[in-house]
Amino acid sequence: MTKPSEITVTEVQRKFIYEGRELADFNPELGAEDIKKMHAMTIPELASAVVEGPELKDGAHVYTFKKRLGTKG
Repeated sequence: MTKPSEITVTEVQRKFIYEGRELADFNPELGAEDIKKMHAMTIPELASAVVEGPELKDGAHVYTFKKRLGTKG
């Protein structure tokens, strides 16, 4: 008789990246846009940034905040 397979459930962590820096995930229950807005209080350029992701990397959902590209003038 064979043993039943064990199933391990692990929570996938979230990471927020802006310009190569990892930013804190203040509240895992909030969406990525809400996290971006909270960080925009101390990093003003995030107010107009776009959220890309999530992308699964090293067992974590990685969201990247990127500056919007625009033209001056």
